[in-house]
Amino acid sequence: MAKKQTVLKKKSSNVAAMPQQAIRLETPPGIFSLLLITAVLVSLMTASLARNKVYQTTISLWKNITETSPKKRRAHENLGQALSTDGRLQEALAQFNTVLSLPDDGSVPLRDLYREIGVVHFRLGSLDAAVEAWRKGLLYADGDPGLLNNLSVAYMQQQRYDDAAASAEAALRNNPQMPQLLNTLGQVSMIKREYSKAEKYFLDAVLYDPDSPTYYANAAMALAQSGKYDQAYQNMSMSAARMPDPQQRQKALAFMEQMKKMSQGKEKGK
Repeated sequence: MAKKQTVLKKKSSNVAAMPQQAIRLETPPGIFSLLLITAVLVSLMTASLARNKVYQTTISLWKNITETSPKKRRAHENLGQALSTDGRLQEALAQFNTVLSLPDDGSVPLRDLYREIGVVHFRLGSLDAAVEAWRKGLLYADGDPGLLNNLSVAYMQQQRYDDAAASAEAALRNNPQMPQLLNTLGQVSMIKREYSKAEKYFLDAVLYDPDSPTYYANAAMALAQSGKYDQAYQNMSMSAARMPDPQQRQKALAFMEQMKKMSQGKEKGK
């Protein structure tokens, strides 16, 4: 399983769109290999600063602000976000913990703070800590689809598949058109070998986000498992057309060629 905007403007507390991870298509042993692609986690708001030449980076901007206003929770949170985006995860976590240690001035919703803390722990590989953070976030935003989806992804990593399905289903009741949730449920269904259910979830994800190569590729794998080789070919073709990585696109094309052969063999066997 594979494993993700302008500063000085207060960011929305709504769930941001999730970044697509690089799709990895392994050379299929035998007929084909099971491909589960996770569109993982909430994207953190990133900031680009162009208007003030004094500050060269977002990190230096917010670091300066935290030094001049050390009691400002929002400044520490924004610095934590910038550090997280830059991959400096331990430093990011320190900033988020600083936010928690400061008096609550209402500038940082705890739902968002625990979301970000969970993302850092997840990237560090601390799944238990990530789950704990996101569950705390839900105490301040019951039923938040993004937090529930993140939990579902973490549960899958922990092989807690029933918990993963329950979290994603709860989130879907609050946001039935969220493609990340549909993709997550599709992955759980694939793990449980419920391929017809997986097909539906992945194809519904495509319906709500037709530009994502991830959802087309997952739909192709589910369809292939059900012996629907022509449809698998078509969906992987849609995925390949959207893949930015030429190497991954070549692997998708190899999968398509295999589906073509499987379809021809199926026709001859009739």
